[in-house]
Amino acid sequence: MLLPLMCLVLLLGCSKVTDSSQVIGTYEAHHQNGVETLQLRPDGTYIHHFKAVNGTETTYSGKWQFEPYYGEPKVSLNNFPQHFPPNSHKETIGITLLGIEKDWGRVRLYLSYDRDEYYTGRAAK
Repeated sequence: MLLPLMCLVLLLGCSKVTDSSQVIGTYEAHHQNGVETLQLRPDGTYIHHFKAVNGTETTYSGKWQFEPYYGEPKVSLNNFPQHFPPNSHKETIGITLLGIEKDWGRVRLYLSYDRDEYYTGRAAK
């Protein structure tokens, strides 16, 4: 009796993102270089704001889309400048793919699992 209940709880806690409506929103990354805020908008555009530890602020915008990349859901960002260490600023020309992880209703977009580089979804207000 307890085993089926535990299986159900695990299945509900970790589910896959299946379409773009599940990733629209605002995400944050806090790291030693500063704070990044990434807003994925319903119209297919993104706004990326970075505030460095020295107080310098930059804002970029571009286009994004949801992609089932080789069967795994990804967010594709055009010309996305990420600021994770060791980069103080890495302006990317082309496409950056962010993996999508959904755990207990919370969505994270990750650049690299190995280096612990991810953007965490903000709770809706």
